Amino acid sequence: MNRLKTVVRRGFTGGGVATLLLAGLFVVGGEPGAVSTLVPAGWLGAVGVTLFLAGTRERLAIAGRTVGWPRVAAVGICLLAVGCGGFGLTQLGAFAVGSVPWLLTAALTVFAVGYFGWFARECWTGGRLLDAEIFAVE
Repeated sequence: MNRLKTVVRRGFTGGGVATLLLAGLFVVGGEPGAVSTLVPAGWLGAVGVTLFLAGTRERLAIAGRTVGWPRVAAVGICLLAVGCGGFGLTQLGAFAVGSVPWLLTAALTVFAVGYFGWFARECWTGGRLLDAEIFAVE
């Protein structure tokens, strides 16, 4: 395994653990049974498990098919992008349209969704713009 691939895989493992811890904080600190607690906790839990599996397993058997870690990572990052976009859009209603906080929230949401979407595509295709060796499945 080359150095960059090791860094990416460790990043997925660490990101998965951190996201699972954040999901746990939502469960512990939130109102029990409230939708405002369950939706973010479920989303973060799904992202965390997916990224953790992508970082720790070379291949996964899903529905009788073997899937390499880059595809699993792409699904996790895509979930992260969709959740970030949804969260960002829900926050826009709290600010007056055209105000500085509204513009910053909109810009950060567009940037996060775009960046995560691009990186998910890179993982799914096995490195279109990034080095293909990073996404090699051994």
